[in-house]
Amino acid sequence: MALLSSASALWGHRGYILSGAVRNVRRRYAGSAMGVVWHVLIPLVQVAVYFVVFSRFMGTGDGSSGSYAVYLCAGILPWFAFSDALAQGAGALVENESYLKKLPIPEAVFVAQTVTTSVLSLGLYLVALYLLAFLVGVPVQPGWLLVPLVLVLFLGLAFGLALLLAPLCVFFRDVIQLLTIVMQIWFWVTPVVYDRARLGPVLQEIVAWNPLVAYLGAVRDLLLRGHMPSGERWLVMIGLTLLVILAGLALLDRLHADLRDAL
Repeated sequence: MALLSSASALWGHRGYILSGAVRNVRRRYAGSAMGVVWHVLIPLVQVAVYFVVFSRFMGTGDGSSGSYAVYLCAGILPWFAFSDALAQGAGALVENESYLKKLPIPEAVFVAQTVTTSVLSLGLYLVALYLLAFLVGVPVQPGWLLVPLVLVLFLGLAFGLALLLAPLCVFFRDVIQLLTIVMQIWFWVTPVVYDRARLGPVLQEIVAWNPLVAYLGAVRDLLLRGHMPSGERWLVMIGLTLLVILAGLALLDRLHADLRDAL
């Protein structure tokens, strides 16, 4: 019942969550002449750097530099949104300390607000990704329509992890700094800029345990090859996302009485 109440509270505050997310995007680029263009340009510059460094010995399987550029974007752009959602969501309760002390708004609402900001950013990334794929000649496939669904599940996983970390950040402020280090390691343990198939057997086995592989692999299969993810992969992505979100909501509900006193 507590979980249903938490989910109901999120739905009931959906307008507040969306308006706060839009406000966060505007605040990030207030006073900037190029505005949200920077939000797409910065990760694209990083894509260009990795492309120059790795393109001579990395590829997507067909040797095409254009396809490898799309392969990179299909990894780096979702990763940017995921890492931003997780980092900002983990610190959401600390950042909104004044609101939590004054208003009877559920803690999960503030985490959802920051993650929704990343969802809006991911929408811009997706447009850039589709445009690049079209320009380099990747055949348009019906599977492209399912890419947003996979990415929503991907950020849903970030939301669940943020729900788990946000209360820990209230009690242990060093968790935010530790998360920065963990994300740097996680980036390289995830096949974001390299092809998992090019790793040795031992490293392939290690990377296979990384839950992000299923989501990024599904995005690339749909976008580059037009291959539908298997039923097993859909079950893994949906099940893992829902499980982590439910675990996060349960933890917040359990710690609710102590959180506001600790802020």
